[in-house]
Amino acid sequence: MKKKSPLSAIQFNALAIVTLLAFMPFAIAFITSAGSDSNGTYESSINGSTDTFGKGYWYDNGVNYTSYYESAYPMPSGWYNCAYISNGYCGEDYSYSTDTQVYFSLSSGNSYYDVTSYQVKQNQQYSLSPSEYLGTSGPGPYGWLVFGDTFTGIQQNQTIDKIRYNFIDSYTEYNCDYSEFTELEIQASISFLFDNESMVFDNYEMIVSNKYEYNRYDGSNWDNVCVNGIVLEFDFTGFESLSIENFNSGDWASTDHLIQIQSIERTDKTNLGNTLLPFNGDGLFTFSADHQEIDPVQANFIIRSLTTILSVGTFLLAIASTEYWSPLMNAFKGRI
Repeated sequence: MKKKSPLSAIQFNALAIVTLLAFMPFAIAFITSAGSDSNGTYESSINGSTDTFGKGYWYDNGVNYTSYYESAYPMPSGWYNCAYISNGYCGEDYSYSTDTQVYFSLSSGNSYYDVTSYQVKQNQQYSLSPSEYLGTSGPGPYGWLVFGDTFTGIQQNQTIDKIRYNFIDSYTEYNCDYSEFTELEIQASISFLFDNESMVFDNYEMIVSNKYEYNRYDGSNWDNVCVNGIVLEFDFTGFESLSIENFNSGDWASTDHLIQIQSIERTDKTNLGNTLLPFNGDGLFTFSADHQEIDPVQANFIIRSLTTILSVGTFLLAIASTEYWSPLMNAFKGRI
């Protein structure tokens, strides 16, 4: 059999370039995700925390329609108390109260599934006129700043691979085929606040359903129940998880969470109109959070090891067709 001639330097260089271009994106993606490999099990982020005072406050509660209601339904000054909230503070019309913020929780419980949750006022419940649709609504922005001591379920000295925040209106149940359940396109961000500094992860685009299904025990049987609910999940790369740990040193009890929704649209492109949103209304919604943890020491070791291997492989491939290849191999001959 005729022996094939070896590749020329030019041919080898071309092959090396093609290999690098094709392989490198996959290798980088693999290394990035390798450090964030959790066991896939979600744990309650606020498990066991029953104290409800000072858990956080509303940060934004939608488009400001207060002037419309004030002109259409004239009321005394201060009647629309805290109807509009922006950047964590009520609008100027709060003369009936000294409160400038709307605090986050009223009570705790685990009535709708097996983790600790908090009952929170919906965005229309702040004014002095109950059962009225006042102040805010629309596609956003919405935001909630939740204090670090709420998240007792995140272990100290650990970091997170994923975290999801659940907004559930568990007070009204629907047929699971209810026509008003739909998919929503949400632009969201999560900011971690620690020691007067912030780390922001933004430009998340999520397709989520406003239908939340879970098993409820009615005293004698377990039944599937559908309610209005939205789940926002933030998934971090290995590098991002390590950067969070470097940012807060794993001190989750002192790390506040600023959850923000910049905009909401229906995926069917129809008007948002009366679309069910769990935090819109004059009642209450239920908030909970759960997460997946990773060990930062283990993740850092995996990323550093694979990065070193990739760097060595890339270096060897780069010099394989040069005059330095043979001297390098001779230097290692007999040593490995």
